[in-house]
Amino acid sequence: MSRTSQRDTSEQNKRECSICHKHFDTRGIARHQISCQQKLDDAKSAKAFRSKHRHTETSTIPPSANHNVLDNDSFLEPEQDISLETNTFESDPQHDDQEFEDEIQHDDIKVEYHPHSGRKSSIQHFEDFEFKKNGSEEAHPPLSSAPWHPWRSRMDFEVASLALESHMNEKQTNKLIDLLNCAARGHDAFTLKNYAEMQSTWDLSAERLTKFQKEEILELLLNQDIVSQMEWDAQRLSKFDSESQTWKQFIKEAWSANAWWEIQSKLPVGAVPLCIVFYADKSKLSSFGTEKGYPVIVRCANLPMDIRNGAGIAGGRVVGWLPVVVEEAEHSGKADWANFKNAVWHEATGKIFESISGYSKTGYTITCGDNVKRNMFPCILIKSSDFEEQCVVCLTRGLRGLCSCVRCLIPKGDLMNFETEYTMRTAQQTIDVLNDARQKVSKGEEEEVLKKFGLRSILNTFFKLANSDPYASISFDDLHFFVGIWDHLFEEAKLQFSERNQMTEIDHQFKHFPRWRNLHHFGTGVMKNSFNDGSKHHDISKLFLFGAHNVVPETKNKAGYTLLKVMRKYINVIMYAGLDVHTTDTMILGRDSITSFVKTLKIYISQTADREKPKSWNSIIKLHYLRHLYDDIESKGVLRGMSTKPNEKFHGPLRKIYLRRTNFKDTAQQIVRIEHQNVVAAHIWDEIQNLDAFQKGDPDVPDDIEAVLDNIHFTLGSKCKPLSFGELEGRDVIFSRLHLRAGEFLSGILTTFNSQIQIKYTHHDIIILYQFLKVRYESLDTWRLATDYLRCNPHFRGEARFDFVIFKGIVDPVFAQMHYIFVCKARDQEYPLALVQSYKVVHARPRIDKDLGILRIRKGTQTELIPVSSIIRGAVVLPLASDNLAEANDMLVFDALDADMFLRIKNYYPGYTDGR
Repeated sequence: MSRTSQRDTSEQNKRECSICHKHFDTRGIARHQISCQQKLDDAKSAKAFRSKHRHTETSTIPPSANHNVLDNDSFLEPEQDISLETNTFESDPQHDDQEFEDEIQHDDIKVEYHPHSGRKSSIQHFEDFEFKKNGSEEAHPPLSSAPWHPWRSRMDFEVASLALESHMNEKQTNKLIDLLNCAARGHDAFTLKNYAEMQSTWDLSAERLTKFQKEEILELLLNQDIVSQMEWDAQRLSKFDSESQTWKQFIKEAWSANAWWEIQSKLPVGAVPLCIVFYADKSKLSSFGTEKGYPVIVRCANLPMDIRNGAGIAGGRVVGWLPVVVEEAEHSGKADWANFKNAVWHEATGKIFESISGYSKTGYTITCGDNVKRNMFPCILIKSSDFEEQCVVCLTRGLRGLCSCVRCLIPKGDLMNFETEYTMRTAQQTIDVLNDARQKVSKGEEEEVLKKFGLRSILNTFFKLANSDPYASISFDDLHFFVGIWDHLFEEAKLQFSERNQMTEIDHQFKHFPRWRNLHHFGTGVMKNSFNDGSKHHDISKLFLFGAHNVVPETKNKAGYTLLKVMRKYINVIMYAGLDVHTTDTMILGRDSITSFVKTLKIYISQTADREKPKSWNSIIKLHYLRHLYDDIESKGVLRGMSTKPNEKFHGPLRKIYLRRTNFKDTAQQIVRIEHQNVVAAHIWDEIQNLDAFQKGDPDVPDDIEAVLDNIHFTLGSKCKPLSFGELEGRDVIFSRLHLRAGEFLSGILTTFNSQIQIKYTHHDIIILYQFLKVRYESLDTWRLATDYLRCNPHFRGEARFDFVIFKGIVDPVFAQMHYIFVCKARDQEYPLALVQSYKVVHARPRIDKDLGILRIRKGTQTELIPVSSIIRGAVVLPLASDNLAEANDMLVFDALDADMFLRIKNYYPGYTDGR
């Protein structure tokens, strides 16, 4: 049966959901409607939460890079005059909004679509505006009641998936199947007989997903669930600031940035871009590096980052395997050999995109899975890669070239020059240079022309794709560039703090940093250990200042002290750069943070210039790339959409496939085949997990969570046995007179202007203790609801865990450590309370705090009770290692915990964490 006739048949078996009005398979419609209603209720709750907290939490921040002549037209689309349609990134105080003037409120969101889209602008209240979300955030059943098809049962698929994931060979797989067939049958049937049957089923299952070329893109476009998540038209997004009476533009996804707007300006009216994210990187497959792989991975930028950076059919796909040119000793280092390797790369990459090259110029019309006909033009919007790969993509000569940057023509000796503006590279400019070089009489003269620009005499394959200028699409990579900069700073730190007592103190503080979800814990220290994981280096770079702040006074080691200042500036750079939403204000602050970082780094460089072997900072290309960081964000969206992090995750599984599943001969085809099976398995697992999530809920939280009083802000869990006030007060002096304090506290809360209420408890009154608290809050970074998991447990995984929080004080937010969470009853109502030890911000700041941008808090004189509802979010604070008794009760706030905490501290205490 043809694909078209299959779709026609399936349409006959679909029913319309009465809530969302989409059509679903009759076998799944009942479960879908339950889920759909649940999502509708959740959306209402989220909206209610935002409305309730909108006026108490603010998200604004104060404002403070012998040849033929080439035919240009063959490779570049003619430039159109788009000056009237450029998506400039700035505040817009003059925009005419008379139609909405009476309704505009603080933080309202305005969406302006590209004129070619024919869509009208709109203004929404912040509570009504939501970014496109990853479908995996919401539990909903798949369209099919048997997502594991073509396996005969879910058990069959799970076993086959296990064999695939474990990289079992044929003998191991047959043994597993024999053992399972000998086992008693459970709730599901296991029907596989041998390895051959499993492999043939994999091949049959692989037909669910097509291999790359134009057809792979069609796979996404014809999938109703996926295409409904896509965005097609360029947008300007802005938020209304009532204080300045201006609309402040913000950027998140690629379609809200400048490049998408400019591309759509070049397309026919009504046409839309189909934007691709390209990644290629060579990696070792064998243990000794003798065998290497060169996968090409693509993602669809029309999908939200949450989806395209994930796994499964809508995530990254290995679409090609580039040849690895073996380095030969007699040719190594020669220009001709380097040119040959680059020519092979571009010829092979051109073959991968051959099927869409023509459509990038003419367009391709298709009726998508959502029954909308679109005329789309494919293009490569983002090329995600490390510096070495960027040089291959752009055909530059790398660090040895006279102009080593792939983005601009800065001379190699001026990489630390952040003041002078240099000419940016473009495809048109490169073609002009190549044409000029190819008209020279001799090869030597041609080479001299190319050397000046750091170019190779090869035609870039991306010139054949319209709107895919490699110099514009090459992007700042936070993984390699930030980690690369930190490697140099960390190397300097090991030189500056090389005394045994200094290294011991730093490692001691790393070992005793509080544990936190999604933050690495370094139980063995960092000074003598090495790490290959980029995420660990990222966490170390944020934590190191707090671990080393007290190991060297300025009077003893001025350069070492300045290096700590550099690290504070570096933290500010990476935290601003990594924001999930960038506004006009954060862009200004982010650029300023780079200026401040470079200025402080140059002071450190001058202080270490008299070394016997001074470091050559001026040759570090990754420092220079900071100049282009915010240009990339303005052009292509936030860094998360350009990062190599999601693609780097492919290398480990591909290496395992090579080691465990191939016969080490002609491995490329074998690896690509097994990887395609992995994509199929991930796709099926996505559907199964959606079904499980719908039926079983979130497995990461305790089973006994309770939303007291139908609360949408927090949830309690890890419920303890009920006990009396007297029993608790006998455990520790910290609970002394708790029954009296609780009565007085609730009396004060419940007393109104017209009514005096007295609540009194005795030693015998019962309370219920909880050891887990899940707090929801609106993130200042993502503008979505975020969640912190907080513990108040004397024996959590073998250790005492009493987390810190920020709660709403009478005037300002207050830091506090939780000691106990309990619920007590009064007047037939339940009241969740927390016994906390509050800490006050130290405003009479010592010089070191000002220099290093440290926020210090000091322990209060006594504990206090607070409503759990007053807790804003969790926090991490670090003990201050000091011999000074006056500082015995001081702690340091870890403001770089996450982007929300970073912005929150900037808002609460302006200037405190800037450093100087």
